[in-house]
Amino acid sequence: MGCNRKRDCVSKNTRGESRTLSGRDLEPVVIKVMGEPVPQGSTRAFITKSGRPIITHSNKNLRDWRQRIATEAQKERPKDWDMDQAILLGVDFLMPRPKTLPKKIKEDVKRPDLDKLIRAVLDALTGIYFRDDAQVVQVFAGKRYADKFEAAGAHITVIPTPIRDMDTD
Repeated sequence: MGCNRKRDCVSKNTRGESRTLSGRDLEPVVIKVMGEPVPQGSTRAFITKSGRPIITHSNKNLRDWRQRIATEAQKERPKDWDMDQAILLGVDFLMPRPKTLPKKIKEDVKRPDLDKLIRAVLDALTGIYFRDDAQVVQVFAGKRYADKFEAAGAHITVIPTPIRDMDTD
């Protein structure tokens, strides 16, 4: 018997936590990373005069930002995490608010691009929550200016999702 609707694939345990029919926990993992979000940007490859290939990133702060994400992600990762499952990813980027910006403006419609911010997160989480970012089947993301009492950073939610073989009906 297969599951045709999402609610058919998930049950509740005695504590009310979501579980797959196979008994695996489906609890989301929340990761909070402080600091100004840095976009993935473009990579450039070139050959030096000596013939050695060099690959560079357009943003010099990218390495530190990805390392910060990876460090916080490893702290929050459950010990029995399944690296081969499908993932839903939620990311809320809190951008530093310019001092001269009117308070009524909440959304950040300036650079960096949201898709490049997401790429940096995906690269940082690869090898920690999934083997390949192709396992991320859905992304919910947004960027906004941090409120007065919020720090810039990213709030990342990693949600494991059951993969069901629909041919078993």
